[in-house]
Amino acid sequence: MYNPLLLIDFYKACHAEQYPEGMTRIYSPGTPRLSRLPDVKEVTYIGGQSFSKEYLIKAFSEAFFSLPEEEVVRQYKRIMVNTLTSDENRADKIRALHQLGYLPIALYTVPEGMATAIGVPQSCFVNTHPDFAWLTNTLETLYSSYIWHIQIAAEVGKRYRKIVDEYVEKTCDPGVRAARMLGDFSMRGQHCDQSAMKASAAWLCSFLNTATVPAIMWLEDNYNCDCEKEEVGFGALSFEHSTVTSNYAIDGDEETLLKRALTEIYPNDNFSFLTDSYDHDNFLLNVVPKCKDEILAHNGTILFRGDSGDPVEIIAGKKIYAELLDEEDMENLHGWLRDWAYDNEIEGEETHYFNFNGTFYKVRFVADYIKERGGYSDCSYYFLDGYDITWEEVEPSLELLGMVWYLDKQFGSTLNSKGYKVLNPHVKAIYGDSMTPSRVKEAYERLAVQGYAINNVVFGVGSFSFMCLEDANGKMNPYTRDTFGYAIKATYGEDKDGNPVMIYKQPKALAWKKSPKGCIIVAPDGQSYTDGHTFEEAHGEGVENLLQLVFKDGKMVKETSLAEIRNRMYPEGF
Repeated sequence: MYNPLLLIDFYKACHAEQYPEGMTRIYSPGTPRLSRLPDVKEVTYIGGQSFSKEYLIKAFSEAFFSLPEEEVVRQYKRIMVNTLTSDENRADKIRALHQLGYLPIALYTVPEGMATAIGVPQSCFVNTHPDFAWLTNTLETLYSSYIWHIQIAAEVGKRYRKIVDEYVEKTCDPGVRAARMLGDFSMRGQHCDQSAMKASAAWLCSFLNTATVPAIMWLEDNYNCDCEKEEVGFGALSFEHSTVTSNYAIDGDEETLLKRALTEIYPNDNFSFLTDSYDHDNFLLNVVPKCKDEILAHNGTILFRGDSGDPVEIIAGKKIYAELLDEEDMENLHGWLRDWAYDNEIEGEETHYFNFNGTFYKVRFVADYIKERGGYSDCSYYFLDGYDITWEEVEPSLELLGMVWYLDKQFGSTLNSKGYKVLNPHVKAIYGDSMTPSRVKEAYERLAVQGYAINNVVFGVGSFSFMCLEDANGKMNPYTRDTFGYAIKATYGEDKDGNPVMIYKQPKALAWKKSPKGCIIVAPDGQSYTDGHTFEEAHGEGVENLLQLVFKDGKMVKETSLAEIRNRMYPEGF
Protein backbone atom coordinates (compact mmCIF):
# COMPACT_ATOMS: atom_id res chain seq x y z
CA MET A 1 0.00 0.00 0.00
CA TYR A 2 1.39 3.39 -1.00
CA ASN A 3 1.53 6.53 1.11
CA PRO A 4 -1.88 8.11 0.34
CA LEU A 5 -0.28 11.56 0.12
CA LEU A 6 1.54 10.26 -2.94
CA LEU A 7 -1.72 9.10 -4.54
CA ILE A 8 -2.16 12.54 -6.08
CA ASP A 9 -1.72 14.58 -9.20
CA PHE A 10 1.76 16.12 -9.08
CA TYR A 11 0.42 19.64 -8.88
CA LYS A 12 -1.31 18.90 -5.57
CA ALA A 13 2.12 18.67 -3.96
CA CYS A 14 2.81 22.36 -4.53
CA HIS A 15 -0.50 23.92 -3.50
CA ALA A 16 0.23 24.30 0.22
CA GLU A 17 2.46 27.31 -0.46
CA GLN A 18 0.05 28.79 -3.00
CA TYR A 19 -2.91 29.42 -0.68
CA PRO A 20 -3.18 32.89 0.90
CA GLU A 21 -0.93 33.24 3.92
CA GLY A 22 -2.71 32.50 7.16
CA MET A 23 -5.51 30.45 5.60
CA THR A 24 -6.74 28.16 8.36
CA ARG A 25 -9.68 26.37 6.72
CA ILE A 26 -10.52 25.14 3.23
CA TYR A 27 -13.95 23.68 2.50
CA SER A 28 -14.49 21.78 -0.77
CA PRO A 29 -17.78 20.24 -1.95
CA GLY A 30 -18.00 17.46 -4.54
CA THR A 31 -20.76 17.88 -7.11
CA PRO A 32 -22.15 16.05 -10.16
CA ARG A 33 -22.40 19.21 -12.24
CA LEU A 34 -24.26 17.88 -15.28
CA SER A 35 -25.71 14.76 -16.86
CA ARG A 36 -24.68 13.59 -20.31
CA LEU A 37 -27.47 11.00 -20.14
CA PRO A 38 -30.67 12.69 -21.38
CA ASP A 39 -32.93 10.54 -19.19
CA VAL A 40 -30.95 10.95 -15.96
CA LYS A 41 -31.78 13.98 -13.82
CA GLU A 42 -30.52 12.57 -10.50
CA VAL A 43 -27.42 10.74 -9.31
CA THR A 44 -27.39 8.21 -6.47
CA TYR A 45 -24.63 8.86 -3.96
CA ILE A 46 -22.57 5.82 -2.97
CA GLY A 47 -18.95 5.46 -1.90
CA GLY A 48 -18.09 7.98 0.82
CA GLN A 49 -18.16 5.42 3.60
CA SER A 50 -16.00 2.90 1.76
CA PHE A 51 -13.55 5.65 0.76
CA SER A 52 -13.29 6.73 4.38
CA LYS A 53 -12.62 3.19 5.59
CA GLU A 54 -10.24 2.17 2.82
CA TYR A 55 -8.19 5.35 2.50
CA LEU A 56 -8.85 7.94 5.20
CA ILE A 57 -8.54 5.25 7.88
CA LYS A 58 -6.74 2.15 6.59
CA ALA A 59 -4.31 3.66 4.08
CA PHE A 60 -3.34 6.59 6.29
CA SER A 61 -2.91 4.25 9.25
CA GLU A 62 -0.87 1.52 7.52
CA ALA A 63 1.12 3.57 5.02
CA PHE A 64 1.57 6.84 6.89
CA PHE A 65 0.98 7.15 10.64
CA SER A 66 2.17 3.65 11.58
CA LEU A 67 5.50 4.15 9.76
CA PRO A 68 8.45 5.99 11.35
CA GLU A 69 8.38 9.72 10.69
CA GLU A 70 11.73 9.70 8.90
CA GLU A 71 10.62 6.86 6.61
CA VAL A 72 7.47 8.74 5.60
CA VAL A 73 9.42 11.94 4.95
CA ARG A 74 12.11 10.03 3.03
CA GLN A 75 9.51 8.41 0.78
CA TYR A 76 7.91 11.76 0.03
CA LYS A 77 11.23 13.54 -0.63
CA ARG A 78 12.52 10.71 -2.81
CA ILE A 79 9.61 11.09 -5.23
CA MET A 80 9.15 14.85 -5.16
CA VAL A 81 12.80 15.97 -5.23
CA ASN A 82 13.58 13.68 -8.15
CA THR A 83 10.47 14.44 -10.18
CA LEU A 84 9.04 17.83 -9.27
CA THR A 85 11.15 20.24 -7.20
CA SER A 86 14.58 20.67 -5.64
CA ASP A 87 13.16 22.30 -2.50
CA GLU A 88 13.32 19.63 0.19
CA ASN A 89 11.58 21.95 2.65
CA ARG A 90 8.29 21.24 0.92
CA ALA A 91 8.25 17.98 2.82
CA ASP A 92 7.90 19.91 6.08
CA LYS A 93 4.10 19.73 5.82
CA ILE A 94 4.33 15.94 5.67
CA ARG A 95 6.51 15.88 8.76
CA ALA A 96 4.09 18.17 10.61
CA LEU A 97 1.11 15.97 9.71
CA HIS A 98 2.89 12.84 10.90
CA GLN A 99 3.76 14.54 14.18
CA LEU A 100 0.11 15.52 14.63
CA GLY A 101 -0.68 11.80 14.72
CA TYR A 102 -4.11 11.77 13.07
CA LEU A 103 -5.81 12.90 9.87
CA PRO A 104 -7.37 16.32 10.52
CA ILE A 105 -10.15 16.00 7.96
CA ALA A 106 -13.93 15.88 8.16
CA LEU A 107 -16.13 14.42 5.44
CA TYR A 108 -19.78 15.33 5.10
CA THR A 109 -22.04 13.43 2.68
CA VAL A 110 -25.69 13.03 1.79
CA PRO A 111 -27.07 9.63 2.92
CA GLU A 112 -25.68 6.80 0.82
CA GLY A 113 -28.25 5.33 -1.53
CA MET A 114 -30.08 8.64 -1.87
CA ALA A 115 -30.52 10.24 -5.28
CA THR A 116 -29.93 13.96 -5.51
CA ALA A 117 -30.59 16.32 -8.38
CA ILE A 118 -27.85 17.08 -10.88
CA GLY A 119 -25.95 20.13 -9.67
CA VAL A 120 -26.56 19.48 -5.97
CA PRO A 121 -23.36 18.88 -3.91
CA GLN A 122 -23.24 15.36 -2.47
CA SER A 123 -20.17 15.55 -0.24
CA CYS A 124 -17.59 17.96 1.10
CA PHE A 125 -14.16 17.80 2.73
CA VAL A 126 -12.91 20.32 5.26
CA ASN A 127 -9.82 20.40 7.45
CA THR A 128 -10.34 20.30 11.22
CA HIS A 129 -6.95 21.73 12.31
CA PRO A 130 -5.90 25.27 11.30
CA ASP A 131 -2.40 24.22 10.25
CA PHE A 132 -3.63 21.83 7.54
CA ALA A 133 -5.90 23.78 5.23
CA TRP A 134 -3.75 22.50 2.33
CA LEU A 135 -4.85 18.94 3.07
CA THR A 136 -8.49 19.37 2.04
CA ASN A 137 -7.97 19.64 -1.70
CA THR A 138 -4.96 17.35 -1.67
CA LEU A 139 -7.52 14.55 -1.30
CA GLU A 140 -9.44 15.65 -4.41
CA THR A 141 -7.62 13.49 -6.96
CA LEU A 142 -7.85 10.27 -4.98
CA TYR A 143 -11.48 10.79 -4.03
CA SER A 144 -12.55 11.80 -7.52
CA SER A 145 -10.86 8.78 -9.12
CA TYR A 146 -12.52 6.57 -6.52
CA ILE A 147 -16.06 7.87 -6.50
CA TRP A 148 -17.12 8.38 -10.12
CA HIS A 149 -16.99 4.74 -11.23
CA ILE A 150 -18.86 3.36 -8.25
CA GLN A 151 -21.61 5.93 -8.85
CA ILE A 152 -21.74 5.03 -12.55
CA ALA A 153 -22.09 1.36 -11.57
CA ALA A 154 -24.93 2.25 -9.23
CA GLU A 155 -26.62 4.12 -12.09
CA VAL A 156 -26.18 1.05 -14.34
CA GLY A 157 -27.88 -1.11 -11.73
CA LYS A 158 -30.76 1.36 -11.38
CA ARG A 159 -31.17 1.56 -15.17
CA TYR A 160 -31.54 -2.22 -15.45
CA ARG A 161 -33.69 -2.47 -12.33
CA LYS A 162 -36.18 0.02 -13.76
CA ILE A 163 -36.67 -2.25 -16.81
CA VAL A 164 -36.97 -5.38 -14.69
CA ASP A 165 -39.46 -3.79 -12.29
CA GLU A 166 -41.71 -2.79 -15.21
CA TYR A 167 -41.92 -6.31 -16.64
CA VAL A 168 -42.08 -8.11 -13.30
CA GLU A 169 -45.10 -5.98 -12.46
CA LYS A 170 -46.61 -6.72 -15.88
CA THR A 171 -45.96 -10.47 -16.25
CA CYS A 172 -45.05 -12.09 -12.92
CA ASP A 173 -46.87 -13.31 -9.84
CA PRO A 174 -46.62 -11.29 -6.64
CA GLY A 175 -43.58 -12.47 -4.73
CA VAL A 176 -41.33 -12.87 -7.78
CA ARG A 177 -38.24 -10.84 -6.91
CA ALA A 178 -36.89 -8.37 -9.41
CA ALA A 179 -33.57 -8.47 -7.54
CA ARG A 180 -32.96 -12.04 -8.78
CA MET A 181 -33.71 -11.40 -12.47
CA LEU A 182 -30.27 -10.12 -13.54
CA GLY A 183 -26.70 -10.96 -12.55
CA ASP A 184 -23.41 -9.11 -12.81
CA PHE A 185 -20.84 -10.97 -14.95
CA SER A 186 -18.43 -8.05 -15.27
CA MET A 187 -15.31 -8.83 -13.24
CA ARG A 188 -13.12 -10.21 -16.03
CA GLY A 189 -13.73 -7.10 -18.13
CA GLN A 190 -13.22 -4.47 -15.43
CA HIS A 191 -10.08 -2.34 -15.22
CA CYS A 192 -8.68 -4.29 -12.25
CA ASP A 193 -9.80 -6.21 -9.18
CA GLN A 194 -10.45 -3.02 -7.21
CA SER A 195 -12.61 -1.63 -10.00
CA ALA A 196 -14.49 -4.92 -10.21
CA MET A 197 -15.20 -5.02 -6.49
CA LYS A 198 -16.54 -1.47 -6.39
CA ALA A 199 -18.66 -1.83 -9.54
CA SER A 200 -20.12 -5.16 -8.48
CA ALA A 201 -20.82 -3.86 -4.99
CA ALA A 202 -22.73 -0.93 -6.46
CA TRP A 203 -24.63 -3.38 -8.68
CA LEU A 204 -25.60 -5.34 -5.56
CA CYS A 205 -27.43 -2.28 -4.31
CA SER A 206 -30.04 -3.05 -7.01
CA PHE A 207 -29.72 -6.82 -7.54
CA LEU A 208 -28.64 -9.93 -5.66
CA ASN A 209 -26.84 -11.96 -8.35
CA THR A 210 -23.14 -11.51 -9.10
CA ALA A 211 -20.20 -13.53 -10.35
CA THR A 212 -17.74 -11.27 -8.49
CA VAL A 213 -16.79 -13.10 -5.29
CA PRO A 214 -14.71 -10.26 -3.72
CA ALA A 215 -17.67 -7.88 -3.95
CA ILE A 216 -19.19 -9.79 -1.02
CA MET A 217 -16.14 -9.27 1.21
CA TRP A 218 -15.84 -5.64 0.07
CA LEU A 219 -19.41 -4.93 1.14
CA GLU A 220 -18.93 -6.75 4.44
CA ASP A 221 -15.81 -4.70 5.14
CA ASN A 222 -17.34 -1.36 4.23
CA TYR A 223 -21.12 -1.50 4.62
CA ASN A 224 -21.92 -3.43 7.79
CA CYS A 225 -23.40 -6.58 6.31
CA ASP A 226 -22.74 -10.29 6.78
CA CYS A 227 -23.44 -12.96 4.15
CA GLU A 228 -23.96 -15.52 6.95
CA LYS A 229 -26.85 -13.53 8.39
CA GLU A 230 -28.45 -11.69 5.45
CA GLU A 231 -28.70 -11.50 1.68
CA VAL A 232 -25.58 -9.72 0.44
CA GLY A 233 -25.20 -11.38 -2.94
CA PHE A 234 -25.44 -14.80 -4.55
CA GLY A 235 -23.35 -16.65 -7.09
CA ALA A 236 -24.41 -19.51 -9.36
CA LEU A 237 -23.15 -22.97 -10.21
CA SER A 238 -22.30 -22.81 -13.87
CA PHE A 239 -20.44 -24.84 -16.46
CA GLU A 240 -17.97 -23.06 -18.72
CA HIS A 241 -16.79 -23.94 -22.20
CA SER A 242 -13.58 -25.58 -20.98
CA THR A 243 -15.48 -28.06 -18.82
CA VAL A 244 -17.96 -28.88 -21.58
CA THR A 245 -15.43 -29.13 -24.39
CA SER A 246 -12.90 -31.16 -22.40
CA ASN A 247 -15.60 -33.74 -21.65
CA TYR A 248 -16.64 -33.72 -25.30
CA ALA A 249 -13.04 -34.42 -26.27
CA ILE A 250 -13.19 -37.62 -24.22
CA ASP A 251 -16.80 -38.73 -24.67
CA GLY A 252 -17.46 -37.46 -28.18
CA ASP A 253 -20.85 -36.09 -27.18
CA GLU A 254 -22.53 -33.53 -24.89
CA GLU A 255 -25.22 -35.91 -23.66
CA THR A 256 -22.89 -37.84 -21.33
CA LEU A 257 -21.80 -34.75 -19.39
CA LEU A 258 -25.31 -33.33 -19.18
CA LYS A 259 -26.65 -36.55 -17.68
CA ARG A 260 -23.72 -36.75 -15.25
CA ALA A 261 -24.31 -33.14 -14.20
CA LEU A 262 -27.97 -33.89 -13.46
CA THR A 263 -27.48 -37.18 -11.64
CA GLU A 264 -23.98 -37.10 -10.11
CA ILE A 265 -22.42 -33.62 -9.99
CA TYR A 266 -25.40 -31.42 -9.00
CA PRO A 267 -28.35 -33.75 -8.30
CA ASN A 268 -29.86 -31.35 -5.74
CA ASP A 269 -28.67 -27.95 -6.98
CA ASN A 270 -29.67 -25.38 -9.56
CA PHE A 271 -26.99 -24.94 -12.23
CA SER A 272 -26.49 -23.60 -15.74
CA PHE A 273 -25.23 -25.61 -18.71
CA LEU A 274 -23.91 -24.24 -21.99
CA THR A 275 -25.83 -24.91 -25.17
CA ASP A 276 -23.46 -23.47 -27.77
CA SER A 277 -20.01 -24.94 -27.27
CA TYR A 278 -20.64 -26.34 -30.73
CA ASP A 279 -24.20 -25.88 -32.02
CA HIS A 280 -26.91 -24.25 -29.93
CA ASP A 281 -29.83 -25.43 -32.06
CA ASN A 282 -28.54 -29.00 -32.29
CA PHE A 283 -28.03 -29.14 -28.52
CA LEU A 284 -31.59 -28.09 -27.78
CA LEU A 285 -33.24 -30.06 -30.57
CA ASN A 286 -31.26 -33.30 -30.25
CA VAL A 287 -29.34 -33.49 -26.95
CA VAL A 288 -31.91 -32.12 -24.52
CA PRO A 289 -34.69 -34.55 -25.54
CA LYS A 290 -32.35 -37.49 -24.82
CA CYS A 291 -31.91 -36.19 -21.27
CA LYS A 292 -35.57 -35.37 -20.60
CA ASP A 293 -36.09 -38.08 -18.00
CA GLU A 294 -33.03 -36.97 -16.04
CA ILE A 295 -34.09 -33.32 -16.23
CA LEU A 296 -37.56 -34.07 -14.87
CA ALA A 297 -36.12 -36.27 -12.10
CA HIS A 298 -33.51 -33.65 -11.13
CA ASN A 299 -34.06 -32.04 -7.73
CA GLY A 300 -33.42 -28.52 -8.95
CA THR A 301 -33.52 -26.25 -11.98
CA ILE A 302 -31.18 -26.46 -14.95
CA LEU A 303 -30.66 -23.17 -16.76
CA PHE A 304 -29.72 -23.59 -20.42
CA ARG A 305 -27.19 -20.92 -21.36
CA GLY A 306 -26.53 -19.66 -24.86
CA ASP A 307 -23.36 -17.65 -25.22
CA SER A 308 -23.11 -16.46 -28.83
CA GLY A 309 -25.37 -15.00 -31.48
CA ASP A 310 -28.18 -12.49 -31.20
CA PRO A 311 -29.14 -12.71 -27.51
CA VAL A 312 -32.67 -11.43 -27.99
CA GLU A 313 -33.47 -13.90 -30.77
CA ILE A 314 -31.85 -16.83 -28.96
CA ILE A 315 -33.94 -16.25 -25.84
CA ALA A 316 -37.16 -14.81 -27.28
CA GLY A 317 -37.09 -15.42 -31.02
CA LYS A 318 -37.79 -13.02 -33.86
CA LYS A 319 -39.67 -9.78 -33.39
CA ILE A 320 -43.24 -10.77 -34.14
CA TYR A 321 -46.12 -8.38 -34.67
CA ALA A 322 -49.22 -9.99 -33.20
CA GLU A 323 -52.51 -8.84 -34.73
CA LEU A 324 -56.11 -10.03 -34.52
CA LEU A 325 -57.53 -9.48 -38.02
CA ASP A 326 -61.15 -9.85 -38.99
CA GLU A 327 -62.26 -11.90 -41.99
CA GLU A 328 -62.28 -8.90 -44.31
CA ASP A 329 -58.69 -7.94 -43.45
CA MET A 330 -57.52 -11.52 -43.94
CA GLU A 331 -59.17 -11.63 -47.37
CA ASN A 332 -57.41 -8.38 -48.29
CA LEU A 333 -54.14 -9.18 -46.52
CA HIS A 334 -52.06 -7.46 -49.19
CA GLY A 335 -53.89 -4.19 -48.58
CA TRP A 336 -53.49 -4.49 -44.82
CA LEU A 337 -49.75 -5.21 -45.15
CA ARG A 338 -49.34 -2.33 -47.63
CA ASP A 339 -50.89 0.08 -45.15
CA TRP A 340 -48.66 -1.36 -42.42
CA ALA A 341 -45.56 -0.77 -44.56
CA TYR A 342 -46.56 2.86 -45.18
CA ASP A 343 -47.24 3.39 -41.46
CA ASN A 344 -43.84 1.95 -40.55
CA GLU A 345 -42.03 3.90 -43.29
CA ILE A 346 -40.33 0.95 -44.98
CA GLU A 347 -38.00 2.43 -47.58
CA GLY A 348 -36.09 -0.56 -48.94
CA GLU A 349 -36.23 -4.33 -48.66
CA GLU A 350 -37.21 -5.74 -45.27
CA THR A 351 -38.51 -9.02 -43.85
CA HIS A 352 -40.84 -9.10 -40.86
CA TYR A 353 -42.76 -11.73 -38.95
CA PHE A 354 -46.45 -11.59 -38.02
CA ASN A 355 -48.83 -13.60 -35.91
CA PHE A 356 -52.29 -13.23 -37.44
CA ASN A 357 -54.93 -14.90 -35.28
CA GLY A 358 -52.47 -17.55 -34.05
CA THR A 359 -50.86 -18.32 -37.42
CA PHE A 360 -47.31 -17.16 -38.17
CA TYR A 361 -46.29 -15.48 -41.41
CA LYS A 362 -42.97 -14.41 -42.85
CA VAL A 363 -43.52 -11.28 -44.95
CA ARG A 364 -41.09 -9.72 -47.42
CA PHE A 365 -41.53 -6.04 -48.31
CA VAL A 366 -39.78 -4.38 -51.27
CA ALA A 367 -40.39 -0.68 -51.78
CA ASP A 368 -41.18 0.29 -55.41
CA TYR A 369 -40.10 3.70 -56.70
CA ILE A 370 -40.88 5.57 -59.90
CA LYS A 371 -38.53 8.08 -61.48
CA GLU A 372 -39.72 11.37 -62.92
CA ARG A 373 -37.84 14.19 -64.61
CA GLY A 374 -38.30 17.68 -63.24
CA GLY A 375 -40.50 19.94 -65.34
CA TYR A 376 -38.04 22.85 -65.50
CA SER A 377 -34.70 21.10 -65.00
CA ASP A 378 -32.75 17.99 -65.76
CA CYS A 379 -33.05 16.78 -62.15
CA SER A 380 -34.71 13.42 -61.54
CA TYR A 381 -37.03 12.70 -58.66
CA TYR A 382 -37.92 9.34 -57.12
CA PHE A 383 -41.33 8.72 -55.60
CA LEU A 384 -42.48 5.77 -53.49
CA ASP A 385 -45.12 4.15 -55.64
CA GLY A 386 -46.02 1.17 -53.48
CA TYR A 387 -44.71 -2.17 -52.28
CA ASP A 388 -44.05 -5.58 -53.72
CA ILE A 389 -45.24 -7.83 -50.88
CA THR A 390 -44.94 -11.60 -50.62
CA TRP A 391 -45.72 -13.78 -47.64
CA GLU A 392 -45.69 -17.36 -46.53
CA GLU A 393 -47.08 -19.21 -43.57
CA VAL A 394 -44.35 -20.57 -41.26
CA GLU A 395 -44.45 -23.15 -38.50
CA PRO A 396 -43.50 -22.33 -34.90
CA SER A 397 -39.84 -23.21 -34.38
CA LEU A 398 -36.82 -22.65 -32.17
CA GLU A 399 -35.46 -20.16 -34.70
CA LEU A 400 -38.73 -18.26 -34.89
CA LEU A 401 -39.74 -18.22 -31.22
CA GLY A 402 -36.57 -18.81 -29.22
CA MET A 403 -35.35 -20.92 -26.32
CA VAL A 404 -38.08 -20.14 -23.78
CA TRP A 405 -40.76 -21.25 -26.25
CA TYR A 406 -38.80 -24.42 -27.04
CA LEU A 407 -38.38 -25.32 -23.35
CA ASP A 408 -42.13 -24.86 -22.96
CA LYS A 409 -42.74 -27.19 -25.89
CA GLN A 410 -40.49 -29.85 -24.33
CA PHE A 411 -41.35 -29.52 -20.65
CA GLY A 412 -44.62 -27.61 -20.44
CA SER A 413 -45.73 -24.57 -18.48
CA THR A 414 -48.49 -23.25 -16.26
CA LEU A 415 -50.37 -19.93 -16.25
CA ASN A 416 -49.65 -17.52 -13.43
CA SER A 417 -52.14 -15.15 -11.79
CA LYS A 418 -51.59 -12.55 -14.53
CA GLY A 419 -52.19 -14.97 -17.37
CA TYR A 420 -48.55 -15.41 -18.42
CA LYS A 421 -46.86 -18.78 -18.87
CA VAL A 422 -44.25 -20.01 -16.39
CA LEU A 423 -42.02 -22.90 -17.43
CA ASN A 424 -41.84 -26.25 -15.67
CA PRO A 425 -39.69 -25.51 -12.58
CA HIS A 426 -37.03 -27.96 -13.74
CA VAL A 427 -35.93 -25.69 -16.63
CA LYS A 428 -35.11 -22.07 -17.33
CA ALA A 429 -33.13 -20.00 -19.83
CA ILE A 430 -30.10 -17.82 -19.14
CA TYR A 431 -27.99 -15.56 -21.33
CA GLY A 432 -25.00 -13.42 -20.40
CA ASP A 433 -23.19 -12.33 -23.57
CA SER A 434 -23.59 -8.88 -25.16
CA MET A 435 -26.54 -7.78 -23.07
CA THR A 436 -27.48 -4.10 -22.93
CA PRO A 437 -30.51 -2.37 -21.37
CA SER A 438 -32.20 -2.09 -24.75
CA ARG A 439 -31.65 -5.79 -25.48
CA VAL A 440 -32.97 -6.85 -22.08
CA LYS A 441 -36.06 -4.71 -22.61
CA GLU A 442 -36.60 -6.03 -26.14
CA ALA A 443 -36.24 -9.65 -24.98
CA TYR A 444 -38.75 -9.06 -22.19
CA GLU A 445 -41.18 -7.44 -24.61
CA ARG A 446 -40.93 -10.32 -27.07
CA LEU A 447 -41.49 -12.84 -24.26
CA ALA A 448 -44.51 -10.89 -23.08
CA VAL A 449 -45.95 -10.80 -26.62
CA GLN A 450 -45.58 -14.59 -26.72
CA GLY A 451 -47.34 -14.80 -23.36
CA TYR A 452 -44.37 -15.67 -21.13
CA ALA A 453 -43.51 -14.22 -17.73
CA ILE A 454 -39.99 -12.82 -17.55
CA ASN A 455 -38.98 -15.00 -14.59
CA ASN A 456 -38.46 -17.77 -17.15
CA VAL A 457 -35.11 -16.19 -17.99
CA VAL A 458 -32.07 -14.76 -16.21
CA PHE A 459 -29.74 -12.32 -17.94
CA GLY A 460 -26.10 -11.64 -17.14
CA VAL A 461 -24.72 -8.12 -17.43
CA GLY A 462 -21.08 -7.86 -18.44
CA SER A 463 -18.41 -5.18 -18.22
CA PHE A 464 -19.58 -3.43 -21.39
CA SER A 465 -22.67 -2.19 -19.58
CA PHE A 466 -20.54 -0.73 -16.79
CA MET A 467 -18.42 1.23 -19.23
CA CYS A 468 -20.66 2.20 -22.14
CA LEU A 469 -24.21 3.42 -22.68
CA GLU A 470 -26.23 2.36 -25.70
CA ASP A 471 -28.62 5.23 -26.35
CA ALA A 472 -32.01 5.11 -28.06
CA ASN A 473 -30.38 5.51 -31.47
CA GLY A 474 -27.93 2.64 -30.95
CA LYS A 475 -24.97 4.98 -30.46
CA MET A 476 -22.37 3.88 -27.92
CA ASN A 477 -21.23 6.50 -25.41
CA PRO A 478 -18.51 5.64 -22.88
CA TYR A 479 -19.08 6.22 -19.18
CA THR A 480 -16.37 8.44 -17.68
CA ARG A 481 -15.95 10.92 -14.84
CA ASP A 482 -17.43 13.46 -17.24
CA THR A 483 -20.70 11.54 -17.62
CA PHE A 484 -21.90 13.46 -14.58
CA GLY A 485 -19.24 16.18 -14.73
CA TYR A 486 -18.08 15.24 -11.24
CA ALA A 487 -15.76 17.78 -9.62
CA ILE A 488 -14.50 18.98 -6.23
CA LYS A 489 -13.94 22.71 -5.87
CA ALA A 490 -12.95 24.89 -2.91
CA THR A 491 -15.85 27.21 -2.05
CA TYR A 492 -15.04 28.49 1.41
CA GLY A 493 -12.09 29.38 3.61
CA GLU A 494 -11.19 31.12 6.85
CA ASP A 495 -8.24 33.41 7.56
CA LYS A 496 -6.00 33.34 10.62
CA ASP A 497 -8.59 35.28 12.61
CA GLY A 498 -11.43 32.95 11.66
CA ASN A 499 -13.03 35.39 9.26
CA PRO A 500 -15.02 33.76 6.43
CA VAL A 501 -13.60 33.86 2.91
CA MET A 502 -16.16 33.16 0.19
CA ILE A 503 -14.52 31.31 -2.72
CA TYR A 504 -16.03 30.46 -6.07
CA LYS A 505 -15.26 29.62 -9.70
CA GLN A 506 -17.23 31.06 -12.61
CA PRO A 507 -15.64 30.54 -16.06
CA LYS A 508 -17.22 32.85 -18.60
CA ALA A 509 -16.88 30.33 -21.42
CA LEU A 510 -18.62 27.40 -19.69
CA ALA A 511 -21.44 28.32 -17.36
CA TRP A 512 -21.97 24.76 -16.10
CA LYS A 513 -18.51 24.83 -14.50
CA LYS A 514 -19.63 27.53 -12.08
CA SER A 515 -19.08 26.37 -8.51
CA PRO A 516 -21.11 27.16 -5.40
CA LYS A 517 -19.88 29.97 -3.19
CA GLY A 518 -19.32 29.53 0.52
CA CYS A 519 -20.60 26.60 2.55
CA ILE A 520 -23.55 24.48 1.44
CA ILE A 521 -26.91 23.50 2.91
CA VAL A 522 -28.62 20.73 0.94
CA ALA A 523 -32.41 20.53 1.25
CA PRO A 524 -33.91 17.40 2.89
CA ASP A 525 -35.21 16.05 -0.44
CA GLY A 526 -31.82 16.44 -2.15
CA GLN A 527 -33.32 18.44 -4.99
CA SER A 528 -31.85 21.85 -4.17
CA TYR A 529 -29.29 23.64 -2.03
CA THR A 530 -28.35 27.06 -0.81
CA ASP A 531 -24.82 28.43 -0.64
CA GLY A 532 -23.12 31.55 0.69
CA HIS A 533 -23.13 30.26 4.27
CA THR A 534 -20.36 30.31 6.85
CA PHE A 535 -19.21 26.98 8.22
CA GLU A 536 -21.21 27.41 11.42
CA GLU A 537 -24.32 28.41 9.49
CA ALA A 538 -24.10 25.28 7.35
CA HIS A 539 -22.81 22.71 9.81
CA GLY A 540 -23.38 24.08 13.28
CA GLU A 541 -25.36 22.17 15.88
CA GLY A 542 -29.06 21.97 15.07
CA VAL A 543 -28.72 22.97 11.41
CA GLU A 544 -30.94 20.90 9.09
CA ASN A 545 -28.54 19.94 6.31
CA LEU A 546 -28.62 16.75 4.24
CA LEU A 547 -24.81 16.92 4.17
CA GLN A 548 -24.09 14.94 7.33
CA LEU A 549 -20.81 14.34 9.14
CA VAL A 550 -19.63 10.77 8.51
CA PHE A 551 -15.87 10.93 9.17
CA LYS A 552 -13.71 13.12 11.39
CA ASP A 553 -10.11 13.05 12.61
CA GLY A 554 -9.35 9.47 11.59
CA LYS A 555 -12.61 7.87 12.75
CA MET A 556 -16.05 7.08 11.39
CA VAL A 557 -18.71 9.25 13.00
CA LYS A 558 -21.77 7.84 11.26
CA GLU A 559 -22.16 4.60 9.30
CA THR A 560 -24.79 3.11 7.04
CA SER A 561 -25.45 -0.49 6.07
CA LEU A 562 -26.08 -2.20 2.74
CA ALA A 563 -29.65 -2.85 3.88
CA GLU A 564 -30.22 0.86 4.54
CA ILE A 565 -28.83 1.77 1.10
CA ARG A 566 -31.16 -0.72 -0.59
CA ASN A 567 -34.12 0.60 1.39
CA ARG A 568 -33.35 4.17 0.30
CA MET A 569 -33.01 3.16 -3.34
CA TYR A 570 -36.07 0.88 -3.34
CA PRO A 571 -38.42 2.04 -0.55
CA GLU A 572 -41.29 -0.05 -1.97
CA GLY A 573 -39.28 -3.23 -1.50
CA PHE A 574 -35.92 -4.59 -2.59
